[in-house]
Amino acid sequence: MDGIERENVTEIRIPFRDIDMHGHMHNAAYYAHAEAALANLWRHRPAVAEEPAYLVRRSACIFHRGLRFDEPARFTVTVAKIGGSSVGFAVRVETGDKLSAEVEIVWVAVDRARHQPVQLPAPTREWLAGYSV
Repeated sequence: MDGIERENVTEIRIPFRDIDMHGHMHNAAYYAHAEAALANLWRHRPAVAEEPAYLVRRSACIFHRGLRFDEPARFTVTVAKIGGSSVGFAVRVETGDKLSAEVEIVWVAVDRARHQPVQLPAPTREWLAGYSV
């Protein structure tokens, strides 16, 4: 943990509530913390008039090493893909220099009233490009 704050990096210590009976973090907790890290980044997006809603289209996780109670963990969010109406995020979960998990979250932009896919707003697309890998 480098102590440097960046909007796409969230550092936590694994809370006891997230630990399973085997002493590792629950699988679902990886998603919860990854989504919180993504929400932290999302707060910095540019304001857009009539912004669409964003729904999760897909999520997946590759587990490399179980995190344990009170271990420091770093969640780094990058943009893996920007589509017409969707954006794919990659969340890298590390403790120290060890990779613990890789979480994929894909959002689709939808019209708030009809819930039909719409194009990503140009300012949002440009902002997201700054976090592309």
